[in-house]
Amino acid sequence: MRPSNALKSDMPGPKVYLQWWGDQSAQRMKGVYQYTLSPYQAKAAPHMLRSYLFNGIRRLSIYALPIAIPAGIYYYTWNAAVKDYHWRNSKEGHLALSHGGHSEE
Repeated sequence: MRPSNALKSDMPGPKVYLQWWGDQSAQRMKGVYQYTLSPYQAKAAPHMLRSYLFNGIRRLSIYALPIAIPAGIYYYTWNAAVKDYHWRNSKEGHLALSHGGHSEE
């Protein structure tokens, strides 16, 4: 027995709940919702720069302390280490670290 043309086609039959793609003539389907955006809500440009600036400041201020405190500790430690390095490699540092050194009198 050979299948008929109706069985081989991709069009859904009358007892199928989902209609053919893009078919607008069929009844409305249950559970399908369509939302639209009001044109008054879609105006993004009027306060774009002001919103960008203030929202950016607000968002950056949230991360200011978690970034600034470790950065400050790092900066202080780095400067103290550089200062100590230069002192140890100076003439004064060599004399102080050599336990008084030899005095030539």
